[in-house]
This record gives sequence, C-alpha cells and structure tokens, in this order.
Amino acid sequence: MKKVFLLLICAGLLVKPYCQLPTADRQLNYWQQQVNYTIDVSLDDTEHRLTGFEKIDYINNSPDTLRFIWFHLWPNAYKNDKTAFSDHLLDNGNTKFYFSGKEDRGYINKLDFKVNGVTAQLEDHPQHIDIVKLVLPGPLTPGQSITITTPFHVKLPYNFSRGGHDGQSYQVTQWYPKPAVYDREGWHPMPYLDQGEFYSEFGNFEVKITVPKNYVVAATGELQNAEEKEWLKTRAGYTWEPVKQKTKTTGGQVKTSYQLFPESEKEIKILTYKQSNIHDFAWFADKRFIVNADTCLLASSRIIDVFTYFTPAEKETWEHSTGFAKDAIRHYSSEIGEYPYSAVSVVQGPESFGGGMEYPTITVISPSLNQRELDYTIAHEVGHNWFYGILGTNERSYPWMDEGINSFYEYKYQYNRNPRNTQSNEQALLETLVAEKKDQPIATAAEDFTEANYALVAYYKTSKWMEWLEKQLGREPFQKAMQHYFRQWRYRHPQPEDFKKSLEASTGKNLDSVFAYLRQKGNLPTVSKKGIRIQHPVAAITNAVLGGNSTKKTVINLLPAAGFNSYDKFMLGLAATNLRLPPTRFRFFWAGFHGFGSKKKTMIGFASYSFYPEKVFHKVDIGVSSAGFTYDSYTAEDGKKVFPGFFKFAPGIRFTLKEKSPRSTLSRFIQFKTYLLSEDKLLFYRDTVITGIDTSITLKALSTGENRVLNQLKFVVENYRALYPYRAEFKLEQGKDFLRTTFTGNYFFNYAKEGGLRLRFFAGKFFYTGSKTISKQFTTDRYHLNLTGANGYEDYTYSDYFIGRNEFEGIASQQIMERDGAFKVRTDLLAEKVGRTDNWLFALNASTTVPSAVNPLSILPVKIPLKIFADIGTYAEAWESGATADRFLFDAGLQIPLLKETINIYVPLVFSSVYRDYYQSTIPKKERFGKKISFSIDISNFSLRKLERHLDF
Repeated sequence: MKKVFLLLICAGLLVKPYCQLPTADRQLNYWQQQVNYTIDVSLDDTEHRLTGFEKIDYINNSPDTLRFIWFHLWPNAYKNDKTAFSDHLLDNGNTKFYFSGKEDRGYINKLDFKVNGVTAQLEDHPQHIDIVKLVLPGPLTPGQSITITTPFHVKLPYNFSRGGHDGQSYQVTQWYPKPAVYDREGWHPMPYLDQGEFYSEFGNFEVKITVPKNYVVAATGELQNAEEKEWLKTRAGYTWEPVKQKTKTTGGQVKTSYQLFPESEKEIKILTYKQSNIHDFAWFADKRFIVNADTCLLASSRIIDVFTYFTPAEKETWEHSTGFAKDAIRHYSSEIGEYPYSAVSVVQGPESFGGGMEYPTITVISPSLNQRELDYTIAHEVGHNWFYGILGTNERSYPWMDEGINSFYEYKYQYNRNPRNTQSNEQALLETLVAEKKDQPIATAAEDFTEANYALVAYYKTSKWMEWLEKQLGREPFQKAMQHYFRQWRYRHPQPEDFKKSLEASTGKNLDSVFAYLRQKGNLPTVSKKGIRIQHPVAAITNAVLGGNSTKKTVINLLPAAGFNSYDKFMLGLAATNLRLPPTRFRFFWAGFHGFGSKKKTMIGFASYSFYPEKVFHKVDIGVSSAGFTYDSYTAEDGKKVFPGFFKFAPGIRFTLKEKSPRSTLSRFIQFKTYLLSEDKLLFYRDTVITGIDTSITLKALSTGENRVLNQLKFVVENYRALYPYRAEFKLEQGKDFLRTTFTGNYFFNYAKEGGLRLRFFAGKFFYTGSKTISKQFTTDRYHLNLTGANGYEDYTYSDYFIGRNEFEGIASQQIMERDGAFKVRTDLLAEKVGRTDNWLFALNASTTVPSAVNPLSILPVKIPLKIFADIGTYAEAWESGATADRFLFDAGLQIPLLKETINIYVPLVFSSVYRDYYQSTIPKKERFGKKISFSIDISNFSLRKLERHLDF
C-alpha cells in the first residue's frame, strides 16, 4: 500500500521537522516528508483521456539536502510490453496486457515540470519508463519547501489492473505524477506492479474534477459541492438497461448491438474534493451508478457519511452494501481505533475488475459477488483505511503489514458474522505449499512472492501469525497493544521493527521469538492431530479434494472406481488413497477392479516418498508404479475366450533440481526407472478328441507368461511460463539387445488473441547391443522408431491409456499416442509399416489454432476449437539406395482438441504418395475417409496432473 505521510503527529500534536520516536529504547530521530497536492483534471470520455494540472508543495522534513526528487509516472506502466508491470504479469501467467492492442494501452505525457517557477530537468530512470528523476534547479535544504507544478495528459488504459476504463466506466487510480517516498532508508522509487502495492507520502489534497454533467463521481475525501450532494441523493432509485440497437450492414443484413451507457450530456460540472492526512487520491465515474447514502454513528458520538455506488445490474446484491460498510467501520474502530475521516465510499467496479482495491476513504470492488462475499470483501477493503490508509506502511516491501494484519481483522469480522466460518481451504493450500517446500517467509517483498505465496503467505499466513500472537499475549493485552500501535503510528510510516517495539512497549514482553517466525518458512506452531482415519466416499471427496481436512492425521480415503477397455469392458472396483491437500511425504493410490468382460481382476496404483534436500535438489522422489489389465482377447474354435494380460511394476527415483528463484517457471529433473513387465502370450495347440468312431481336432489357445525388463533414464527441462513455454526431454532406454535414445522438444508460440503455434521436434537413434541379427530385429520390433505415433502394441511401457491396445479393426484400432515422429497417418495393415526404422529418425510437427472467426465449428452451441496440423520427417531407410519412398514424408490436416486437449481427433487431408497408395490399396473407397481418422487420449492433460507437475510414480 502507499506510504502515508503528514506533518508529524507526536503525542497527538503537530510538531516541527524533528520528533523523537515515542519508543524510548530506539532514541532515533523520526521524520517524514510532507507532500500537499492541488490538482485540476478533466475527463474526455470519447477518447478516454485526462487533461490536468498539478501543484505540489514539497516540504523537506529530512536532515538531508535534496538535489533531486524521484517521481512516479505510473500510467506509463501501460505504455508498452516492456515495462515491469508487463513482465511481472507474464511471470504470473497473465498474457492479456502483453497481447493488448495500442488502443487499450495507456501513458502519461505533456509534462512540463517547474520548481518555484523555474523549468526543471527530467532524467529517465535507467530501467523503468514509469519513473523519472526531477533534477532540482537548486538544493532543497532541511526544513525548506518548494512548489512543483506541471501539466499532464493521461491516456487511460483498459482496466487491466486496478485502474483505467471499461467502456465509459472509469477507475482513475495512480493517475497523477507523484513523488516517491524519501525516508530514513533513502529513496523508494518503484515501478507500478499488479502484484505489489504502494508507498507514498502523506499530505493534504484538493482535487477539482471536470466531467459531463450526468456522470456520478465517487472520490477520495469530502465532496465540497452542496448541489452535487443533493443530486446524489436522487440517485437511489435510478434505473438503466442497455438499449438494443439494430443497424443494416452494407450487405443488407441486420446487425444487433447494445448501447451499454447513457449518452453523455454536453454540459459539464466541476466537482471539488478535499482531504487531509492521506497519501493517495482515486476517483471513479459512471453514468449508471445508483447511490446509496447513509450515516454511521461512532462510539465517540461522531457521525460520518457512508456511500455505496453500484450499477442497476448489481442492485439486488448491493442492496445492503451501506449496512455492510457501517458494520465494518464499527468493527475496525472498536478493535483498533476510531475512523478519523468524515466519509467512507464503496464503489462497484466493472466486469474487467477483479477482487477489491483500497484507496484513502474509498474502495472499489468487483461485481457479481453474492451478498456474503460482498460483505466480507467490503470489510476487508474498508479495513485497509486503517492498515494502509492511516498506518502508511511500505506495502511493496512489507505486504504482510497491511494485507496480512488486515486479513486477521477481516477474519475476526467473518467469525462474528458466522462462527462456523473457517478458512480450511486456505489452510490446506498453505500447508500444501509448505509440504512441497514451495512456501516463502512472511517477511518477503511483494514482487518476490510467487502468486500463490502472495495470497497464502502475505495474506492468510500472516493472519494466522497474528492469531497466534494474540494467543501468546492474551486477548485484552493484545487489543490494547494494537490500539497503542495505532495511536503511536497513525499518519506515519511504521517499519516492522516499529511495530514490534510498539507491541513490546505496550505489553512489556520480549517478542523476538514471535517475530522470528516472520523470517522463517514452514508452518506456524500448532497442535498436531495424529492417528489414522478411514473416510467414506462423500467425506473423502469433500475433505481430500476441497481441503477440508487440514491436520497431521493420516487419512485414507476409500472411493468407488470405474474403468473401461475393449477387453475387460466395464470395470468396477474400489480405490484407496491418502492423496489430499496438504499432501504427505508418503503418497499412495491403489485401485482394484473387476472386469465384467474378461471376468478378471485388474489394478493400477503407485506409491512414492519425497525428500527435500537443502542444496542441489529441491526434491527427491522414490517410488513405484504398477498396473495390471487385459490387453487382448482371442476366441478359440471351441468358443472359449482367452484374455492375455500384463502386469507392470516400475520402481524409480527422480531428482528435481533446485531453481534460483521461487518465482522461476523453470523445472528440471533427472529420473531413472526400471520397468519389470510380465505379459501373457498366446500358445496355440491342437486338441484331438475321439468319440466313438468320430475324431475331432480343435485349435485351442492358452496363455503363458513372458517377462522383460526395460531401464529408462530421462532428463527433462521445462519452462511452463505463460509466454512461449517449452519442454525438452532426453531419454535413454536399455533393454535386452538394444539401446534407444531420443530427444523431444516442444515450443509454443502464443498468438495475440487466442491459441498459438506449437512446434515439436523429435530425433531418435536405435542401437543393437552386439551385432545385429534377424532374431534381434524380430524381438525388438516394438521398440523401433516410428514416423507414425505409436499404437497400443508399441506402447512398450504401458504408460498411456488405450481403449483397445491390440485392436486391428474398428474405432479402437485408430488410436495413437504422440511419440516418436507423431505422424497422424497409419499403415498398420502393412507387414513393415511406412516410416519404421531400427536406425535413426527425425521429425518436425506443427499445429496452429484456427481463429474463431473462421472456425466452422463455432456455429455449434458448445465451443469446440479447431487446429491445423502438419508433420514432416525422414528416417534412415529412406536414404538407402533403392529406397522406393520419398526421403522426406509428410502429412497435414485438421485437429479437433477436446477437453483441453485430453482427446485429440486428427483428420489427415494431404499426405505423401506412399500413404495415398497405402489407403487406395487396402481400404475401400467408401470407408477410406473414416478409417484415415486417428485419435489420441492423453490423460496427463487433466488439471489434477498439472496440480502436481512432478508426480510420475
């Protein structure tokens, strides 16, 4: 939050530039700068621009002579995609601003700084375009003041982050040139960030806002126009609905559109707002606002005004909003100290605005919340008037001092509203980060937090730390200490040490051990619940999945399980697991089934244990996976069905490397696994039966076991960043008589509006151990490299799900997996498939998103994306003398990805002549189109897998 500044208040009185800290043991001179603003601004709601003039009275209360002042020009954060704001958004996985058009971006320009009437020079910041250095014409000595003036022009961006506009709904925040804070630690210039708030000097504001007359304006401070106050009272019953408009296009078609805002009146009005002892000013304007006005009686018998502003579409949800705001004001006033300002305003933001954001005396909140969520959000945002507005901490460096402490009081408010309300989901998610060693200390700067840690540590964990602190001190001493802290540091910039010393002075206790937890990772002290508990299915889903079971007790969840394949048919069984949030170091999942087709018992499962070393590796996983299903069926001449199956047992170890920054999107790991595989093989024999004078000979089959071993070493580098993610995998596999080495690289190029271009490169080399023989060629054929994506038989580790693993007819036979060359055309009916090699192979695959505007599937009621794919590749035999096929083969066609690409349907349309000849010679013409289609099923694309990217056992 922004840093608060006002002329120092010591013992409740305004004093001279130097004032000794009230905490006796510090014996340091405390000072802070004062910055007073007079701003005139007008809104152009056609071009979404502001034209303004600013006068700043800057009072140097520091003991230092200043020769320059750093200024924040935060609208320039939206100027291009190379700002800290843009980069940080990308790091957090948000590409919306990066790909925004020029018309949706913003900036500030037409500056002409003068100091005491003398033109002053500006110098660019070496890194950030939203920070400049104002070089003073002369030195500003301690105790002196200067007047700084400048015109300014702001192009408001679309509301990507806190401020801007959405149509003619305006959120004018961080909009004027603003000096950075200069305090005991020096200058604090900082770029605008979406994650990470502000730190600004206290002062007095007078702001005049010019807008078309029918705009409702909500702003920081107290409105000075009596006529406008009366007009706002008439807005309680305002109504507005979008107006349907029909126009004819040049082609004669009728086009329907909606007018979302009333027309702006040509007449303008000038509104004046004043407020002392604040460090920021924000205003909001919308012609559709309903205004609810009320008053709130405080314990001191002082009455303040309470306003809420919202659109007619949110009327039902917001009907009790002023009551929520009043309850929040009373709650915080009672717990911490009385609200000092004369008004509180709560504003509904546009659809583009998410969550809530606070400014002195006013807050903006996103729409479409239910009443309970709205109540709690208003409480949190109104509470920031204390923790940010009055106690002006450095929100960027110490977000826990406003967000975390404020969340503690918000949760108290929630508990008073609903004693059964708990934060079990937040607790489970926090403990998940802790268990995975991905949490960060509370005392972390906002920009250094991961997005998850910012929410779960800066907000939630700090609130639990405050709760624990309250228990250590006792309810009453704690409340008195917090009220002492509020009185001592209101309208100032307390640092963490100031907070600690204030509490110690009030309670007489040494809090070193308590505050030490701010710098530590891990869980806070709590009561552990030990033991084992078995849960039924409903409780298992509720607690394990939704996180409502956050304890150290071992929980085994029992769940119904079902499955299907072409041989076992429908399978029904029972699953047992301890997977939950937060995860334990030992994790297991086991599911056993009965196959109603094969009448066999089948299963799948894994177990793993995680270690967390301190240095080279972030995590070491030791585990084993297993599976056993039927993979084929055969009906003998006597009508008896035989169902050969497989059993897999695969122990392994994975080393996940440690990355330098917790915010890194890079993931690297080394994994070694051994696959111990047992497969039933059909053994055919003739059975002779003599009955009287008749002799019958019947061909029968039985299954016999065959074992094989495969060792696999894999090294993976993946960057799952939002912009241009990539993955590279090197794999070495060794089995009887062979070595198989492959490299697979994936790179995704994002498009601005939707989708992107995905490129995949594959290179593989197959080696025989010892000399190559016909016998070795035959026994290793399923391991050979293929241009076409592997079928069920060629999935030699049984790692993918296949409906019919060994089918040669029907839909199930058309399933492939993305491996090796990943071509979509199949030549399974050939004794020697096109593109199969026991030497080397290269392939390049591409797929690109088809824009919605030209996607023929967009006419369907359900959104179905469409892609175009293309593959090109070559292999060793194509380069041999006498080869009949082209050296480079290709295919291309349409791809229909379903369920977030869990299922992909491929329709080859063009391909090399060798594939054309194959289709013409093996498939009747009327069946050709349907049988050319392939599909893949990749269950690793399910979100559960993405929740734990490194779970592979």
